Amino acid sequence: MRTSRRRFLSTIAGSAAVAPWIGWQTSASGAAPSKDLRFANFGANGRAWSDLTEMLQVPNTTLVAVAEVDSTRTNKMQEFHPTVPVYQDWRELLEKHAKDLDCIVIGTPDHQHAPIAMSAMQLGLHVYCEKPLTRTLHEARVLREYAAANGIITQMGIQVSSTSGNRTGVRLLQEGVIGKVKEVHSLNPKSWGSMDPLPDTEEAPPETLNWEQWIGVAKMRSYIPREFHPSNWRKRIGYGTGTLGDMGCHIYHPWFMGLGQPETLTVTSLGPAPVDGDSWPLNAKVHHRMKGNDLTDGDFDFTWYDGTQAAPDSVAAAVGTSIDAKGEEVSNVPRSGSVVIGENGAVVIPHGGGGMPTIYRDGKLSDETIEPEPSDHHHGNFAAKIRGEISEDPRTNFNYAGPMTETVLLGTVAMRVPGETLEWDAAAGKFKNSEAANGLVHDQYREGWEVEGI
Repeated sequence: MRTSRRRFLSTIAGSAAVAPWIGWQTSASGAAPSKDLRFANFGANGRAWSDLTEMLQVPNTTLVAVAEVDSTRTNKMQEFHPTVPVYQDWRELLEKHAKDLDCIVIGTPDHQHAPIAMSAMQLGLHVYCEKPLTRTLHEARVLREYAAANGIITQMGIQVSSTSGNRTGVRLLQEGVIGKVKEVHSLNPKSWGSMDPLPDTEEAPPETLNWEQWIGVAKMRSYIPREFHPSNWRKRIGYGTGTLGDMGCHIYHPWFMGLGQPETLTVTSLGPAPVDGDSWPLNAKVHHRMKGNDLTDGDFDFTWYDGTQAAPDSVAAAVGTSIDAKGEEVSNVPRSGSVVIGENGAVVIPHGGGGMPTIYRDGKLSDETIEPEPSDHHHGNFAAKIRGEISEDPRTNFNYAGPMTETVLLGTVAMRVPGETLEWDAAAGKFKNSEAANGLVHDQYREGWEVEGI
């Protein structure tokens, strides 16, 4: 089904209210409340499948419909939920089911996050969206502003933010356990990118894949087997956001929240340039100068390292070494996670594996007791707010996730203009000193796929 954005909005306006309804007492249609929280899932495999199953772990939730562009990736969903309708066109799903929904869950490639989220919010639906919230800085800003202005309940899918380790790390920084923070270093060894040009080949997409729908709002390009769908889109400029976009939101979170959401003043890519306009480079190193606040020792430095990039020796010295299970001496700098260095020591916040933060004084592990924060169910946190069971906003609502995603995406912009120190005006949402960088803040959607408000 090929539906223009204009026809989509005019059709849906006739069957569901376009002004948002707030809270659990009403649905998008204004009908009497259902005992179940009714949701649609955008994506049916990979992370989208995990989101679907985790959402259904929340008591009294009902899966109404699924959108998935590749019929070969719906097997599990149809095995466990055989009566749930599946659509290849996400707009058709909203057109037919908006009146039956309370919220949606988005687990598509990055370039489709913003158009689906904005379209759903304009129908009054609450939105759970995987990380990174968006592919571009502009998209992150407009989603945050629309959700805040219209009372939409939102959550970004950084599930680790609800774990005990992350929540404890946030609290330690908020309490100033290492004094005023002087610098932050975040690392991840993944390598979502390529230093080789894409092969000069193309094929017709398989009949099971709706390539037009997979491309969506992005620039149309030829299908190359295994280079975009189903897995390698993260490597590709215009569709994914590389290792930084994939992992940055997870790993930035505890220090970003713990230090009060500091703004970026300047950002510089110190790693390699992209080999072409298709692929993100490997081994990124991105430096930010961050605006200080009461928790920091004035303005401070933050650096991201991925792939084979390593933090300097001074970071290793701040946390020392330990003896591993093989009896070997190893650095306490995490392969994936953050080292936050302050006046009175350092905090290591590992990513993944349920690891707890650790405190170091004078380069040695401290024996002081750390009281852990309880874990929470990330999808349940979102559902509880919709149902009115909690008063506080979901942990990674768009008012928080928007600025944090912007901090991540500033790095992806810098990677495309490497070596230049870019001055960021956070209030204006633009760079002060680079027209090249400003040209990367906002991408136009392709003709026929425009989305109102983006």
